[in-house]
Amino acid sequence: MLGFAGLATVGTGAALGGHLAYRQAAGANKTESVLRLVAPGWHTLGPAEEFPDGRGVRRMVGEVPVLVVREADDVFHVLADRCSHFSGPLSQGEVADGHVTCPWHGCVFRLSDGWNVGGPATAPQPVFATRTDGHGNLQVRLPAAG
Repeated sequence: MLGFAGLATVGTGAALGGHLAYRQAAGANKTESVLRLVAPGWHTLGPAEEFPDGRGVRRMVGEVPVLVVREADDVFHVLADRCSHFSGPLSQGEVADGHVTCPWHGCVFRLSDGWNVGGPATAPQPVFATRTDGHGNLQVRLPAAG
């Protein structure tokens, strides 16, 4: 009888774990590939003046969509646009108080460092370093990419 109870417990745990991992994507990081897809070095996103204050804009760095948010004092925040939870488009989410909220499941990420501060996401967003070149263009790179 105890053996059967143990088998039932293990089977139930496996079914629940499979459901969470494969159907609900719990614990999955949908942005893990960003580090492999972005080439090393600086990438130009366009003239800095074309990015509006306080609103998210979607741009591409090679094959990777990114979210660009400009603050009033010409500080730029650039994060991977696809939410780490379930690949929701952050550029369509609400930007407020230094955070962006994913429109699909309500994951909230800090713009400054990509850390998830709310919602079901378990991984932070990749954050890009920013600069403007001598011609006023916004450029980005992954800090780990050199």
